[in-house]
Amino acid sequence: MKQLTKIMLLAIALVSFAGVAGAQSKKVMEEREKVLAPFPQAEQGMVRHVIFLDKKADESLFKVEIVPGKVMNVDCNQHTLMGKIDEKDLQGWGYTYYEFTSNGQTRSTMMACNKPNEDRFVSAQTTLVRYNSKLPIVVFAPQGYEIKYKIWKAGKELRAPIK
Repeated sequence: MKQLTKIMLLAIALVSFAGVAGAQSKKVMEEREKVLAPFPQAEQGMVRHVIFLDKKADESLFKVEIVPGKVMNVDCNQHTLMGKIDEKDLQGWGYTYYEFTSNGQTRSTMMACNKPNEDRFVSAQTTLVRYNSKLPIVVFAPQGYEIKYKIWKAGKELRAPIK
């Protein structure tokens, strides 16, 4: 009987928690939609990628590297996707968003390969932007391309020796 009571209490707690988590999740989604409202929608043939960052105690110690690319069937050489990220100003708001453009061509090393081709993520030139959890990072890219990102953290300050 005690075990049944414990199971019932646990079930009630889980249902309650799920309800609270669902309400919080809905609230977060609504807040994110409000923040995204000024940003343009994706044009024909483009996809809008949005990166929301977690709040940090000292955001000046962090940077975000935007890594555009595409999964491609390539050989064993090192491949780089041709393309660029342009910084755009959201007129009237002072916000920044980014647009990645590429024609899909790659450059690579020219080593002889003795392995079959494989599907790999091939990235283009990356862009480093400041970390700001108050605004999302919005990146437009052609359909079929992905936007990945890395968070970089500064180490402790070092002193250069005098010689």
